[in-house]
Amino acid sequence: MNATVPEHIRREWEASGRPETDPGLRERLPHLPRLPLVIVCSYLDKEINHGNILRIAEAFRVQEVVFSRCDGREKNYAGAVGAEKWQPHRWGYPLEEIRSLRAKGYSIVALHLDERAVPLERVEWRFPVALVIGEELHGVPPDVLAECEQYVAIPLYGATTSLNVAVATGICVNAIATYYRQRVDPDFTPARAVSRKLLSIPNTEQIKGDEP
Repeated sequence: MNATVPEHIRREWEASGRPETDPGLRERLPHLPRLPLVIVCSYLDKEINHGNILRIAEAFRVQEVVFSRCDGREKNYAGAVGAEKWQPHRWGYPLEEIRSLRAKGYSIVALHLDERAVPLERVEWRFPVALVIGEELHGVPPDVLAECEQYVAIPLYGATTSLNVAVATGICVNAIATYYRQRVDPDFTPARAVSRKLLSIPNTEQIKGDEP
């Protein structure tokens, strides 16, 4: 396999001095298939959520993250722990991005609580999908909501009325990835051996997209 990893990432990995727990992963990672999900951030009221969401997206090999140019926030990747270097992401305008994704066949789903929302565990996901997220107190703005086909929400069992947007995104992305692997593409498996073992997937099994 003629796999390559970006040189700046290779240098950082080598400089860290940490041994590889999954030999060869660094080379094949850029070539592994990604979850057909785009996270569209309509507005993030805390800058650190940029990094947190990138870390979540990378953990599930999400196709792409689009941050909003409209939120007036500086880039803050402090929570990414390096994931910003290899998780595909860019900055755009939410309404334009949503309309463009719809034209490409994506279903548009907002992570937003109101009377029209469907509980997360009942969602029948249609791929490819764009998950639209907003700020923690007010959710997705009305003009952006108007472009979404469906709303999904996470039931809460305590007195807390909301979750941090990155936490909520992580819960939702995990549900999407699980649905996709179980219902759509069983060959979409974790890159690391420890996670494959957790799912009772033989570590000797070749990962889809990792041809010799």
